[in-house]
Amino acid sequence: MRLPTDTVHLKLQTRQYELFGRSLGRGVQRRVLLIGAASTGLWWAVLLLLGMPVLHRLSPLLFLVPPVVFVLYGTRRDDTGRMMLAAWRDRLLFRAPVRRRPIGNPLLYLEGRRMHPIRLLVTACLVTSVSERDREGGAS
Repeated sequence: MRLPTDTVHLKLQTRQYELFGRSLGRGVQRRVLLIGAASTGLWWAVLLLLGMPVLHRLSPLLFLVPPVVFVLYGTRRDDTGRMMLAAWRDRLLFRAPVRRRPIGNPLLYLEGRRMHPIRLLVTACLVTSVSERDREGGAS
């Protein structure tokens, strides 16, 4: 279910029309360029840390194709207009273990500690309302 909002009608996109002095035609969204640069940098760092030689005959295939595929599929829009990267992140967070400790009940027997009786003092104040007619003593 989609809620009414004004942001659907207002889609501001910044585009990069020129890169290193070369024209990019209609332009590329800057968000896509940022995602591409970040994913390419991370992928190259992983490959270099694993010891992949840069001047191997398969290097262009291994260094360029995975980031390009990641960016192409990750920046596609789903039915709601969100990038698929957001959906992938949501799936990862859903399947990831909980990062917060559960808050236990301090009254339960935990970690070998003895239970101590707790005394609670409960006070109550009862208030009744009496109508004006009952105050005058004229109940009919």
